[in-house]
Amino acid sequence: MRKIAYLIILMMMYANAGRAAEKMYWLPADCSQNRQQLFSYFKQAALLGLEQRDYAFALVQQLQSGYMPTDSLMTDRALTQAAIAFFTDVAYGPAITRIGYDGLKYVPDCLDIPTLLYSALANNNFNKLLEKVEPSAPQYNALKSMIAFYNDRLQRQDYHPVKITSETADSSNHPLIDKLYQLGFLDAPDYTAHEDTLRIKIRAAEYMFEFLEDGALRQGVIEELNVSLEKRLSELKHAINTFRWLNCLRKYQYVVVVDIPAAELFVYLGDSTMLNSRVIVGKAKTPSSPLASRIDEVILFPYWTVPHNIAVKELLPGIKGAPSIYLEAGNYQVLDKSGRILDPQSINWNTLNKHNFPYTLRQMFGCDNSLGIIKLNFFNPYSTYLHDTPARSYFMFNSRYFSHGCIRVEDAIPLAKLLVPAEAPRIDSLSRMKTPPAGSPITIPMKPGIPVIILYEVAWPDANGKVRFFEDVYEKFK
Repeated sequence: MRKIAYLIILMMMYANAGRAAEKMYWLPADCSQNRQQLFSYFKQAALLGLEQRDYAFALVQQLQSGYMPTDSLMTDRALTQAAIAFFTDVAYGPAITRIGYDGLKYVPDCLDIPTLLYSALANNNFNKLLEKVEPSAPQYNALKSMIAFYNDRLQRQDYHPVKITSETADSSNHPLIDKLYQLGFLDAPDYTAHEDTLRIKIRAAEYMFEFLEDGALRQGVIEELNVSLEKRLSELKHAINTFRWLNCLRKYQYVVVVDIPAAELFVYLGDSTMLNSRVIVGKAKTPSSPLASRIDEVILFPYWTVPHNIAVKELLPGIKGAPSIYLEAGNYQVLDKSGRILDPQSINWNTLNKHNFPYTLRQMFGCDNSLGIIKLNFFNPYSTYLHDTPARSYFMFNSRYFSHGCIRVEDAIPLAKLLVPAEAPRIDSLSRMKTPPAGSPITIPMKPGIPVIILYEVAWPDANGKVRFFEDVYEKFK
């Protein structure tokens, strides 16, 4: 399918150029500079998080060895097709699985790659095309720089796999020093480095791996340091291509991005991060799902409709002990299948179980409501949404994987105010109230909705543009 798409684009390129189909761009003698520049671009693929073999690799090898094909027109077209594929991947990233549900039906298309390519060739500035096509965000550049650095380390003659086994943080721990050098925390593998210097470098590594920055070489820190450089490079490549994929979407509008391993939320607009918040995501047994959708409403003082599994597994045993006390203390209502509120005393709770529970539990608004006072809704098949929470202490953990799949947002109120600025004063004033003035949830529609993307990236830049690596909590990158 992708090959057919490139052939169509290739035909468009010739049509846009207004030239005959016989026009060639690479093989004639007067095009040798363009040809060599194209081969130079392809050679940079690894430094860009791409695979050189995806771009007419065998043909390029033949041409560089002096082989001249009999059908020069078809060869020239093959090189043009490879060039379009290369610059398309530079702009948008290659097609890789990023999300399970795509409610946006989003396909990046903010650049006319064939026209840009033809224009660069026609105006003799083909050597400037790469910088025109690449994203310009600082996060992208940070990922690109780290990819280039790790590639350089892997290609050095002194590179060798390293495994740290000792928790000793001094110059006697040669594997530690080697690894700190390979990751760029040391300029050279100095086996005379002072312990204080090594502690400082360990703190820098702990920051990158989202650990307490105390300079202690604990087992968890050792495990992250022992991840191979090749695997880190693979994680970085996945991340940079996802960031490319997002580039068109965030150019002229807010885009809410949640990275599950980082347990962080970002609001991007163009090359800027407008808001960053810690979040709590699903634990491994009840994971959050990667998806794309649109936030279509903000709800103040929301009800919490308890998911069936939580109701029967976690709440029902407590309800059976003292129905009225338990339900009143949690501010729960019991609804039948028609949505009518029932008297809990009219139900024989001891006859109910996970196979027989024809009711819905709904928690009323209030300071103890599990959703807090803000809920941001978007359609998806996983019943996932963004919401506030009264349980603030969980945000203090570095590993914030505690929920049943929904996303708890530490800065839910600032997020809502940012996304619906026309209603910001209302949100600000209402959020300070203990109960809604109307006695029921207040819904603020959002038209058009704000794109929300939930990703799974083990490597991702933080709000300051520093690339960090996070726990592969769902083991998707094993």
